[in-house]
Amino acid sequence: MGMHRRTLLLAALGLGAAGCSVSDPRIMGTPQPVDTPPSPVPPVGADHLAGLEAGVAALLAAMARAPWAGSDAPRFQLLAEVHRLHQGVLTTAEPLLREPAAVGFATIEAPGTRDQGLSAAGSALTTLHDAHATLATGTTGPLAAFWGAQAASAVQSRSALTTAVSAVTKAVPRREVAVLDRRTAADDLLDRYHEAVYGLESALGRLTTAHPARAGLNRVVLAVKAQRDVLTARSRAASQTPVPGAPVYSVPPTTTDDAALALVARLLQAVTEAAAVVVASVASDLSTAVDDLVAASTLGLPVGMGLAEYPGWPDA
Repeated sequence: MGMHRRTLLLAALGLGAAGCSVSDPRIMGTPQPVDTPPSPVPPVGADHLAGLEAGVAALLAAMARAPWAGSDAPRFQLLAEVHRLHQGVLTTAEPLLREPAAVGFATIEAPGTRDQGLSAAGSALTTLHDAHATLATGTTGPLAAFWGAQAASAVQSRSALTTAVSAVTKAVPRREVAVLDRRTAADDLLDRYHEAVYGLESALGRLTTAHPARAGLNRVVLAVKAQRDVLTARSRAASQTPVPGAPVYSVPPTTTDDAALALVARLLQAVTEAAAVVVASVASDLSTAVDDLVAASTLGLPVGMGLAEYPGWPDA
């Protein structure tokens, strides 16, 4: 990862020159040169983004305390903590390690009504997405995936303002996004979509008829198919041969509704991780890759799945 630094160890200096001894002032009296590694330098834009994340976190926390929050208060607080973590990470010298510094919550007044709160939060999260996406498209490699994941997180939070999401995948510090050959990464993403369509349709068929997630999961299947078709058409437009789906994918047995939904979560996580690898692996057209990551990260929200501190990073 580009943010890691390596300490350089110098070979021992030759002190056995003729006519010199350990008591010679030419040795003892002269400081020996030491090659000190440079201090880590935070990526350009980190300070600005930390401030934006802090503002979003403060607004969401205020909404959680508002008398009109009602049963949505825990979800608003959950989202606030995601952006507070981003703030803490962005204040460190090496944000790509994703080890947050301790930061305080700014306390602000909540908007007067629910509609005002949702409008203010939606606007702030859109600004946050745009800022992260701009930084993602201006760099490459894991740093691009880092910014892209936070752009996706902003969109997730905006969707979750009115969507029942109760759990978030926590960041695992120092875990990294892989960097592959561009074509390999793109082919793998399309194959993950083929696999997801196959597995989601299987999971849908295994849910009991009256299960409340059936309608939402059916929408998820349609959205996954639509994005698969977008990637396929894009590949053909570039005069490439799209990766075909396998005739059959190995789907683990599921004997309960919970097991079927856990399978759904794994399939969607695999798609999102593959989308982040594409962001880290391409050197051009980053805006399209970031948009694909954002799209992948929101697929599971209709069934309450996929919310993550860093969507697409292999933290699950």
